Amino acid sequence: MSLPARQPVVRNRLSLDPAGPDELACVAALAECIWWRCYPPIIGSAQVHYMLGRGYALSALREAQQTGSRFSLLRIAGVPIGFSAWRHEAPAAFLDKLYLHPGFHGTGLGRWLIDASCRQMAGEGLDRVRLRVNRHNHPAIRAYQRTGFVVSGSDCQPIGGGFVMDDYLMSRTGILGLLLD
Repeated sequence: MSLPARQPVVRNRLSLDPAGPDELACVAALAECIWWRCYPPIIGSAQVHYMLGRGYALSALREAQQTGSRFSLLRIAGVPIGFSAWRHEAPAAFLDKLYLHPGFHGTGLGRWLIDASCRQMAGEGLDRVRLRVNRHNHPAIRAYQRTGFVVSGSDCQPIGGGFVMDDYLMSRTGILGLLLD
């Protein structure tokens, strides 16, 4: 995947656009790149391989989209650099996926992606969002906390293949206020 050289971020060139079925291959390619660069130190290469196959194969992404997950691509100057996916789970939204290419970490774009994704949920009348984050993914936990998420619990569950998801449960309320920005 070819990305533009790292440059100062120009906010008016950012967009978070709904990803249709024909763009799920782009989501899968971004996930492959991001996961291999970020997750082996946290969960190991074997689990990265397992989780990419389980959650980011085109068939898995299509099924998620067909069952209500709303995928969006974050673009800068038209080039995809991240994505999110969420679904409505009354009375809140569940943010299932939110990833930014590591070349853009530390630029404020993670915060922008979190808020823009929450703004999408608020546009559906939802005022609360929940998510899971690996309890050893300290940069992601800090990013979520900076945008108003709080740890509301923890959960460790087997996911097959001898692997577990060892996560914090986090939530954020008051996202309807983002519509006023």
